[in-house]
Amino acid sequence: AAYTCIKAISKKKEETIEANREQFLKGAIDEGLPATRARDLWEMIVKFAGYGFNKSHSTAYALVAYQTAWLKSHYPVEFMAALLTGDLPSRNFSKKDALVEHMEDCQRMEITVVPPDVNRSGVKFVVAENRIHFALSAIKGCGETAMTALVAERDAQGPFRDLFDFCERLDSSACSRSSIEALIKAGAMDQFGATRAQLVAGLDRALQAGATAQADRRSGQLNLFGVSDDDEEQAIAAKVALPDVPEMPEKDLLAAEREVLGFYLTSHPLQQHADQLGKFASHTTARLAGVGDRQKVTLGGMISSLKYSNVKRVKEPGSPTRYVMFDLDDLDGAVRCILWPTEFATEGDKIRPDAIVLLHGVLDRRGGDEANLVVNRVIDLADAESVMTSGMAVRIDHARHGPDTIRHVHEILRGYPGARRLEFRLLLEDGMVVQMKSNRMKIDINQQLCQRLEEHLGAGCVEMLN
Repeated sequence: AAYTCIKAISKKKEETIEANREQFLKGAIDEGLPATRARDLWEMIVKFAGYGFNKSHSTAYALVAYQTAWLKSHYPVEFMAALLTGDLPSRNFSKKDALVEHMEDCQRMEITVVPPDVNRSGVKFVVAENRIHFALSAIKGCGETAMTALVAERDAQGPFRDLFDFCERLDSSACSRSSIEALIKAGAMDQFGATRAQLVAGLDRALQAGATAQADRRSGQLNLFGVSDDDEEQAIAAKVALPDVPEMPEKDLLAAEREVLGFYLTSHPLQQHADQLGKFASHTTARLAGVGDRQKVTLGGMISSLKYSNVKRVKEPGSPTRYVMFDLDDLDGAVRCILWPTEFATEGDKIRPDAIVLLHGVLDRRGGDEANLVVNRVIDLADAESVMTSGMAVRIDHARHGPDTIRHVHEILRGYPGARRLEFRLLLEDGMVVQMKSNRMKIDINQQLCQRLEEHLGAGCVEMLN
C-alpha cells in the first residue's frame, strides 16, 4: 500500500491515495501498530512522496529496499550467502574488499561461515544446516571452471579420500597445480588428516601418481595378473604416505591463508598482542571514522603492502627524498600510511614487512572520506613499555561541554588508576588554552579509557604525552 501510495502521489491520483491510506492503516493496526503511530507513519510517507526526487527513481528504490530488507529479515543466512556470491567477480586480494566486509557482517549477525572444504563446499557460497559454506571459487587461483569440475567429480564419484585420490580423479588440465596448492593454503584439504606442510611437500608426487593413473585409464591398461588384498593395501599405504615434515610456523600458515583468501581464517597474527596494542593505541581502524582531519592518533598493528619511492622535488639540495607507503593492519581492518622523507630518515629502518608496531601520526582526509595516516613516529611493540607515552592530556572545550563535564570526566578517570601522568587542556570562551597537571591522580592508559572519554567529549579530545 505504501509503495502504491508513493507511485500514486507522483501521478497525482487522489482516489488511489485515499484507498491505499485505508488499506495501509488497517494493515498496520492489524499488525499491532497503535492507530496514532500508523497515521503518523502514513503522513510521513505522503510527505516524502510529495517532494522525493526523482519520484520515479525513489519509487524503484523503495521497492528494492523493501524487498532486500524483507529477505534479510526473514532469510538472513540465504540473503548473506547471495550477497557474498555477488562479491565473487570483484575480489581484491591485495586489500580488504567487499566480500571480507560482508564476512564480518555475518560474524556480527551470528551467522556461521564454514571454512572451505573440497568435500563440502560449493563453487559459490551455499547454505546447509543454516550455515554458509565458503565458496571454493572465492579462493585466489581457483577459478569457477576448475572448481565446477571439482564439484562435479565429487558429486558423481563421492568424497575425495586423500591428496592422491584427488589428483587421480581430477585431470591437471581441469585443476592445475597452482589451484591445488591454493586449496591447501586455504585449509580446504585439512580433512585429509595431514598437515598443510605435508600436503604441499607431497603435492608433486601426488600429481605424478595421478597423471600415471589417468594415462592408464585413457589407454585402458589393466593388470592381467591381479594382486592380492594384502598387496593392494600395501600399495595404497605406500601411495598415500606423505613426507614426514614439520608443520609450517603459525605465522607462515596465517600469511598463506591471507594470500589466497584475502583475510586471516584460522586466527589473526595480532590476536596474541591484542591486550598490549589496546593498552597503547588510542584508536583502532574501525574508530577512525569519527576522527577529523589533522587529528593526532596512535594506532597499533602489523605492517604490510610496502611501496618505496622518492619525492621529485626537495626543499634544499641534499635533503632526503626516499619515503614509503604501507598498510597498517589491525584486528578491525587496515589504513594506508605514509612516512615522508624527513621522518623516513630516522624511522624508516623500523618499517619492515609483518613488523608489529605502534604509529604516532595525524589523519589526512584531504583525499575524501577515506583517511590516510601521516606517520611521524614508529615504535616497535617490544619497545612500547619503555618508550611509549608517559601520560595523557584531556581536552575540554568550554563552548562544547557543559558545567558537569569535569565531574563526569573525573568519574571515568578514577576507574583507571595507574602510574601515568594526567593533564588537561581547557579551551576557554576567549580562545585561551589553559594547561593543568593533576598532582593527585595518576592513570593507566588503555584503549577502553580513550574510547569512553571520546564517547563523552567527542573525537580528538585525547592526546598522548611522550
